[in-house]
Amino acid sequence: MLLATRANAAKSSIDNLRRRQAASGLGLRGDIAAGLQRMEYYLDECEAALKKGESTAAKKNLDAGERETSKLEDFLGR
Repeated sequence: MLLATRANAAKSSIDNLRRRQAASGLGLRGDIAAGLQRMEYYLDECEAALKKGESTAAKKNLDAGERETSKLEDFLGR
């Protein structure tokens, strides 16, 4: 799944940024941290909906997860 690959890459990059900033005594921007949590939530909900056979809910969460992933990629300059 392409979205899963994109989401994992964004999460990894943001986790690295978070560690670098923490080493300097800084924190990650709140909107970015919240966006990462939303992305993970939506993708988890999509997976759960698929397992239950709820295609409409899966599509809704997949679309929301894609939007959050795109926002994080924009922040990362991708």
